[in-house]
Amino acid sequence: MNTSINLTKQIESQLSKDITEALKLCSQTAFKYEYKIYLIGGVVRDLFLNKPVKDIDITVEGDAIKFCHELIKENICKITQVQENLKTVKVVFNNGVEIDFASTRQEFYPKRGHLPVVSKIGCTLEEDVFRRDFTINSLAISLNENHFGDVIDYVGGIKDLEQKILKVLHDNSFYEDPSRIIRGLKFAARFNLHRDKHTRELQDKYLETQLSDDISWSRIKSELKQTFSLNIARAFDMFIANNTYKLVKAKPVDVKGLEIKNLVDKFNPEHVWLMYLGTVLEDEKIIEALCFTRAEKKIFTDKFYLLNNDLSLINTNYDIYKFFENRSTEAILIYYLLTDRKEALIYLEKLAPTRVELCGEDLKKFGVPAGKKIGIMLEELLKNKLSGNIKTKADEVKFVKSKMK
Repeated sequence: MNTSINLTKQIESQLSKDITEALKLCSQTAFKYEYKIYLIGGVVRDLFLNKPVKDIDITVEGDAIKFCHELIKENICKITQVQENLKTVKVVFNNGVEIDFASTRQEFYPKRGHLPVVSKIGCTLEEDVFRRDFTINSLAISLNENHFGDVIDYVGGIKDLEQKILKVLHDNSFYEDPSRIIRGLKFAARFNLHRDKHTRELQDKYLETQLSDDISWSRIKSELKQTFSLNIARAFDMFIANNTYKLVKAKPVDVKGLEIKNLVDKFNPEHVWLMYLGTVLEDEKIIEALCFTRAEKKIFTDKFYLLNNDLSLINTNYDIYKFFENRSTEAILIYYLLTDRKEALIYLEKLAPTRVELCGEDLKKFGVPAGKKIGIMLEELLKNKLSGNIKTKADEVKFVKSKMK
């Protein structure tokens, strides 16, 4: 349905002048060549909520590739990427603005949890809307000259945004694409939403009775990474409280999202999202299915190493240093969260930065024989530096000379 809401002012105030100019050029071209085009999805939601807009997506009622060639005729942009099967196009305008264009389409899921198959290209906007995930992401804004800025809402998305409700469009939503469960968590955390009763029931039913290993783990990983990279404590708490962790066969732990967030803010690890997921994920089959990079997989290898080795006999700073040495920051912090062993923080805050300033060549000059004895001397220097007996480079030199005498 068309609403009485017009967001032209928001478009002009929240989007850059270059983007606004590109949208108006699209509008003029659509009018000239008799196309109907719309902003759709997240950009509309973010404009309505007065949030920063990341990506601009335009849907063409018809064939987006043909429309973009009309844009080229007008000499206002160039095409950088085309997906012929989906009729989608990436375009760069002369002022540098990038916009993704998609043809309206209908699709179906031949296999649960896998990529959908397009059944129709060039359907109506309303038909296109009903293939989407949540009502809040199913709003459109007309870019057509006579209705520029008018909001189109077929599914009650505006009301749900106003009432902070997260609602799926149909009952098979999670069955078709389980990654929507994680996506819903992401939106709930970002925009402080809560699931309506029916959406909650559908999610609970899927997690209790319809879980399957035969799903697109790449999509699950992508949504997990996007969600936990936000570093929002509430996302982790909901992940546990709403049983979302079952989707990856994780185990709930007595750790709060704020504890993880505080450590992330303090130590700034590279893989923020794995600080959250790594705290609960243990199943080796799922770890393998998620196809982690070498660096990501090392976090889990290090985590299991630390948890499976005994720290009780470790007393000195040198012992602590050697226990955590070469382990990833994420794994050490996960270890701390799961064990509350303060040695992990002692290592990261005080011991990890410790370095011996002398090198092997320096030691040779002081008469230390080449080979194993160089390594032994460096370890002796490190041990004494960690204990506080050595503080400066001059102290190191003094220590080596005394040993050589």
